[in-house]
Amino acid sequence: MVERRSVMDTQELLREAQLLFVDGKDKESLEAFTKALEAGADPYIVHLSRGVVYVKMREADTALENFNKAISANNKSSRAYFYRGITCMMKEEFEDAVADFTRALELKTGYAMAKFSRAVAYARLGKFDESSKDMLVIIPQMEQSVQSFADSYGIIRTQMWKALAQMNGESGRSAFSLSEKEMETLEKWLKAE
Repeated sequence: MVERRSVMDTQELLREAQLLFVDGKDKESLEAFTKALEAGADPYIVHLSRGVVYVKMREADTALENFNKAISANNKSSRAYFYRGITCMMKEEFEDAVADFTRALELKTGYAMAKFSRAVAYARLGKFDESSKDMLVIIPQMEQSVQSFADSYGIIRTQMWKALAQMNGESGRSAFSLSEKEMETLEKWLKAE
């Protein structure tokens, strides 16, 4: 009975931490996630969740520490690699971001957000052929849900604007092998509020 109670307490602490995060109480949610970890919660879930909180707070180094711990606890988690890739983009470490998005895609082949994010990271590296290949695959898949994606992952939106500027360069000629319509679609998504 005591062990059953402990599991219930741990789950309640996790729920509390998640609710605090959703309510925008980031520091309080971090404290609750730490209590859940101390009470025996799954380290993978706690570190992944804490990492997301730190991303939201723009504390990239601490987010990376947590995602590394999440990956140590579960190296088959596409989500942990995806979020670590997002954090690498925050730090403008695009090679590392590409590696993490690629690993996320190896673990979950249809992971649309990881493919889109990898395309953006490739573009920021000036690897426009690789970026174009990912974009051509992902544009049709993401057209339905891109607004919520862009809203949720403002980091990607910011980096994509930089990539578009970089792709168009001084000459105004795109380095992407995307059609004008596909480029317009990307710009429409980025401008959506």
